[in-house]
Amino acid sequence: MVKRKIVLTLAVLLVAVLVTQPYQGKAATQLDKINKQIKDLQNEMNRKAQLKKNAEKSVKVLTGKKEATKEEIDALMSQIDKVGKDLMQTENKISDTEQKLQQTGLELEEAMKREEETGNQLDTRLQVMYKNGAVSYMDVLLSSTSFGDFLTRFDAMESITIQTRDVLNEKKAARELVAKKQQEVADELMKVKALYEQMADQKADLESKENAKEKMVAKLNAQIVESEDISDEAEKELMDMAKKMAKLQAEKNKAKTYYTGGKLAVPLHTSYRLSSPFGYRIHPITGAKKLHTGLDMAAPQGTPIYAAESGVVLVAQWWSGYGNCIIINHGGGLWTLYGHIKNGGILVEKGQTVKRGEKIALVGSTGNSTGPHLHFEVRKNETPVDPAPYLK
Repeated sequence: MVKRKIVLTLAVLLVAVLVTQPYQGKAATQLDKINKQIKDLQNEMNRKAQLKKNAEKSVKVLTGKKEATKEEIDALMSQIDKVGKDLMQTENKISDTEQKLQQTGLELEEAMKREEETGNQLDTRLQVMYKNGAVSYMDVLLSSTSFGDFLTRFDAMESITIQTRDVLNEKKAARELVAKKQQEVADELMKVKALYEQMADQKADLESKENAKEKMVAKLNAQIVESEDISDEAEKELMDMAKKMAKLQAEKNKAKTYYTGGKLAVPLHTSYRLSSPFGYRIHPITGAKKLHTGLDMAAPQGTPIYAAESGVVLVAQWWSGYGNCIIINHGGGLWTLYGHIKNGGILVEKGQTVKRGEKIALVGSTGNSTGPHLHFEVRKNETPVDPAPYLK
């Protein structure tokens, strides 16, 4: 009989090992696959992060070059403005000089006209004297009434001739002075025009440099935009990868089995009253006969609630009739649910890993509840089972 019991026990253990090993082997294979995906994704995230870092560095360098080029453009624009003002002044000077040249031209014409008129007068007198000869000249002298009158007439004729010659010389000197002045003005105009051309060339050269700098700024702007686009795209890809990473981590956590058998910890560490066990009952609110899928543990509002086992938080939010609710995945298809948590009483987040006995919530009366209590469920492969056998 004893031998038979021993054989039976060994058979049960063998079955358990055979059942457990394939599951554990499958879980290990799945974990290895997820770990590889996580590693590959992490490497890609590192690459994208480096790409984003390089793009941000490039933006910084390009922005520095752009600012420096803008300063150079400002300096060139100042020079262009100054040369432009100088050109305007020189242009005004050219205009003034041209007016001077025109005025001296008129003065020269007047001087030449006066010189010509005086010369004509002298020529006329000389021609008269030449035509009439000595007779006419002597007639003037001999018509004198006295010797004194003769001398007076002679002196007068000589004086007129000399005076006419002197006036002619003065006109000639005046004309030469005006001509000299005109030449000086013409020379000045030539110099001013040469200076204007030189300054115009300088302005054109500065404008060409300024235009080249503007093109450089435009090119730098394009490169900055391109680098920013690379950075933004890398950031977007990083966010997408982070979501994938979170999903893989969640899958890894799901693949990890926290619950390996045995009793679960009681979620309330203080005394409580079991107000409703697992099983069919008349619903206290609807009045309908319905399966009560958990244990109702009546306790004061705000009483701490603790995780019955280590696992990953699947739900941490308002959950229909449960009110504020937490669901923890312990692996191996085992979940625990904690309902009717007080408002503001959820102390964990979705995706968070919690340890057995860790404080996760506070007792409340949210959802379909008639008073403060914890609705505690145990679900096996998502199907509610009686929690009582799982608790100590």
